Amino acid sequence: MTRYENLVCYAENIGAEVIEVDYYANKKYGRCIKGYILINQRMTESEKIEVLSEEIGHYKTTFGNISDLSNIKNSKLEKIARREGYKIFAKPSLLIDAVKNGATADYEIADYLNVSTAILLDVVEDLKQQYGIRIPIGDYYLYLEPHLDIALNKDKINKKNNKGDVFNGKEQQ
Repeated sequence: MTRYENLVCYAENIGAEVIEVDYYANKKYGRCIKGYILINQRMTESEKIEVLSEEIGHYKTTFGNISDLSNIKNSKLEKIARREGYKIFAKPSLLIDAVKNGATADYEIADYLNVSTAILLDVVEDLKQQYGIRIPIGDYYLYLEPHLDIALNKDKINKKNNKGDVFNGKEQQ
């Protein structure tokens, strides 16, 4: 199954029905209306992943019509839904996986995640707002500046290894 098909299954498992609709335009577009998520069928697979993720975010976090983004409350709800969507396709652990698998440039990481470089950069900016430029994830740190990169979290590794190791100057026994 493709990543998009898995995402459709996920949406259905949480109670949303995903319907692809021909909006007669080749633009990124989706709507969440009363338990239905409508997706423009003319989008690319990557665009569908991006849009469906955000619409799932709306399904999980918002209700009612929030299309008037000049209203501060609606704007905040939009940001919450978008952030929820980001967690689906580009959570920090997936970014670490991308780098561990050899993706180093933004376009390579975006390709690994099957999203556009523009949306990847939006995700990185959102993560910086939430966590700063370094995020501890498991045995790694995810660095968001000057570019996406990872490093071993030596403190975490030392705590796991109570016998000591090369990181704290003791030989392993």
